[in-house]
Amino acid sequence: MKNIKNQKTSITVITGFLGSGKTTFLSKYIKYLQKNNENPAVIVNEYGNLDIDSHAISNDIEVVSILNGCVCCDLQLDLIKQLKHFLSKSATRHIIIEATGLAHPIDIIAACQDPEIVEQVSPPTVIGLVDGPRFLNRGQYTKHTIQLMEEQLAVCHAIVMNKMDLIDHNKQVMDMAVNEINPTASKYFTTYANLSMDNIHITSDNSGVKASTHAHHHGINSVNYHFSGPINRQLFYQFILRLPDNVLRLKGYVKFRDMPNDIYEFQYAFGLPDYQIVDEALPLTLVIIGEQLDENKLRNQLDMLQFT
Repeated sequence: MKNIKNQKTSITVITGFLGSGKTTFLSKYIKYLQKNNENPAVIVNEYGNLDIDSHAISNDIEVVSILNGCVCCDLQLDLIKQLKHFLSKSATRHIIIEATGLAHPIDIIAACQDPEIVEQVSPPTVIGLVDGPRFLNRGQYTKHTIQLMEEQLAVCHAIVMNKMDLIDHNKQVMDMAVNEINPTASKYFTTYANLSMDNIHITSDNSGVKASTHAHHHGINSVNYHFSGPINRQLFYQFILRLPDNVLRLKGYVKFRDMPNDIYEFQYAFGLPDYQIVDEALPLTLVIIGEQLDENKLRNQLDMLQFT
C-alpha cells in the first residue's frame, strides 16, 4: 500500500460483513505496516461480549477490544476514547480499526473525525472485505442486511473480494456487482486475503480528490471548521435547521455570545439536532460529514456565523 506520509496519524478502518475475512486480512496488514516502521495499534470491535479476534493478532503491538456493542452507534464514545489514548502516544503512527461485521463505516468515519481529534489525524482510509459466495447469494437475507452489506462497500477506498476460489466461474459477475455499488474503489480478487499490500494504491490524505482535503472517492467528504470565539445563538440555530439533506452527520463544540462561559456540544444526525452543555474545555470546532458537500458554501455560511 502506497501512502503519502504526513505529520498526522493515519487511520485505517477495516470493514465488511460477518465472515468476510477481516481478521485474516488484518493480521497480514499489521505485518506490512510493521515492516514499514509504521508502529500500528489496533482497535477491535466485537458485537458480543466474547473477544475472539484480538487473540489472533500479533502479540508485539497494542490491541484494545471494545465489546458488547457496535462502535458505529452505542460505543462510539468508547472508540473516540481509545483513539485519544493511542494519539497520546507519540510512537503510534497508524491506528487500525477492525469493525464488527454489523457496523456502518459512516459512523466510524465520523468518530475518527471527532472535533477533539480531527487536527491530529489524517482522514480515515476504509478497506472493505467481501465474502464472495455470500455476497453473490445476498438475496437470501433481509432487505436491511442486504442494504448494510452494500453500504459497507459503498464507502470503501479499496475492496478486497475474498474467497474467490469458491466462485471462480462467477468472477466477472462478482466484479460487475461490486463495481455497480462502488465504481471508484480499487478492487482485488483474493483467496484467504492473500495479496501484496504494495499493490494497494491509496493516498492516505486523499490529495487526489478535491473537496476540503477530506474527500472520499465515493462522494463522502467532510468539512471541519474552527471558531475563534462565541457566536450568535439564533444564527447558529438557523444554520442547523437549514442544513441540506446530503449532510449525514454533524458534531462540534460552540460558545454563544449570550452565555460566553458555557461550551455546548452539538450533534446532528438523520435530520435531528441535539445539544447539551459540557463541563470541560474543548476545541470550538465543528465537523460536518456528508455526500458531495459543497465545501465553499458551508465555509461561507460558517464564516458568517464567525464574523457577524
